[in-house]
Amino acid sequence: MGPAEPASHLSEEAREFLGNYRVVGAELDLADLEAVAAARQGSLAGWVAHNEGLAGPWVSRPSSVAGVPVVAFAVDEPALSADRVIVHLHGGAFVLGSPIASAALAVGVAQRTGLPVVSVDYRLAPEHPCPAGLDDIVRVCLELSASRSVVAVFGESAGANLSLAAAVALRDRSAAVPARLGLLSPWVDMTCSGDTYRSLVPADPVLGPLDPPAFAAAYAGTDTADPRASPLFADLADLPPSLIQTGSREILLSDSCRLEAALRHAGVEVALHVWDGLWHGWQLQYRVPEARRALDDLAAFLTG
Repeated sequence: MGPAEPASHLSEEAREFLGNYRVVGAELDLADLEAVAAARQGSLAGWVAHNEGLAGPWVSRPSSVAGVPVVAFAVDEPALSADRVIVHLHGGAFVLGSPIASAALAVGVAQRTGLPVVSVDYRLAPEHPCPAGLDDIVRVCLELSASRSVVAVFGESAGANLSLAAAVALRDRSAAVPARLGLLSPWVDMTCSGDTYRSLVPADPVLGPLDPPAFAAAYAGTDTADPRASPLFADLADLPPSLIQTGSREILLSDSCRLEAALRHAGVEVALHVWDGLWHGWQLQYRVPEARRALDDLAAFLTG
């Protein structure tokens, strides 16, 4: 079965993406660390080229927080030192990705809010399985909150998982929890048990050709239901208001729907926005009007 035709109501740019996108890394052997390293380099080169088209004022500054590498993004140099800060966690199935690769999201939120966005270059699997990356993120949030106000944490895909897991970990430490969570196309169930992992494979151009259970095992090991790896199964009480954005064409749609229900059941204020016809992580495609509108909504929520 070939890919599903794009919905006619989508923008021309969105339809063009769906018609031309070809996934990279579908055959990646996660046990071959040299191949994983090469995939990271190749993916990064593509994203760097993609980000050359980012419009508007923005600057970036690499540094470290609590010994963890980060990249801060803002509209200008003075804004990098603002007292209020947003934390971003990149996606990449826990194996790929970086702050630079996902710069379109960090820059987009920084431009829309005027606040600096600190993107965490957390450790990746399979070399560093759960909870290594989560531990990095918690350390960064603790260090930042000692001198600045962390108004929100947001991330896409694996980064949305880590945003939620970090909020749970901070709550359990009785530490400062971010005021808002932005969860874009969240992958929060490493058991991959949702119905759309199977039913939407033909419709999903980004994740449909991949093997999610293999990436989940690389990150979570044999205990894929561990709440640190699968925060869908964590105690979600007393978490901050959360916005979930997901596309109707992505195999992780069921994760978003189940997470919204779990957060609501735990008494958390949550909004689930399902964007009809859109794909996993469309917000990264800044040339697509639907991506810009999604970031408008996200930025307004994170600072609301």
